[in-house]
Amino acid sequence: MNLWKNETELKFFKDKLERGGSSKELFYKLKSGYYAYVLKKYDTEGQTLQSRNSSIGKYTEKWTKDIFTL
Repeated sequence: MNLWKNETELKFFKDKLERGGSSKELFYKLKSGYYAYVLKKYDTEGQTLQSRNSSIGKYTEKWTKDIFTL
């Protein structure tokens, strides 16, 4: 059984972008770079950030379901 690894996350981002997803859907753009998730300790530069990105949420829910159905 393969549990979540960095490769899993990279595969998600690559697949999503190859299927026509945009970086704006996946990442928050801050002065210091692009982030899929921003910790509370970072300055969000006036942006209201969602705690959960819907694309990432759908993928992780499917991934979890698949783990339990193996």
